[in-house]
Amino acid sequence: MEVSRLAHYDDEMLASVTNRKPDELAGKVWRERDEAGRYSLWSKGSGEIRTYLDASELADWIRLKESVVSKKYSQELARQTMDAMHELSNARLRKIKQQRSKDRLSYQETRLVLKADVELPGEVTNRDTNDSPATDAVAGE
Repeated sequence: MEVSRLAHYDDEMLASVTNRKPDELAGKVWRERDEAGRYSLWSKGSGEIRTYLDASELADWIRLKESVVSKKYSQELARQTMDAMHELSNARLRKIKQQRSKDRLSYQETRLVLKADVELPGEVTNRDTNDSPATDAVAGE
């Protein structure tokens, strides 16, 4: 099953169709991609990157959404969820290691990236609408 299909299920249905917690979380996290807002889980990219998700942000999100999850377990669940998302997206998402600095410490963090040129099933793109003839011009003739 694809991650985009999982995202269409409500939480109860999602839990019943998946047999692993990371797969269930993958559907919920993918659904969050469409949620715009100040405290969005996904970050808007630029240039070649449409949007991305950092492992640390995902671990924090898991701690907020799942009841009584330790920091260490949320980090492990975040790693497993990112692996599941990569697999369930049929490699539409890329996993990269990002060099980060925080509090004068440098470390590598896993980041899931959705490139701008990737076509998603069921998504209407600007290219689709620009390739079709304008209905106003046709109707006016």
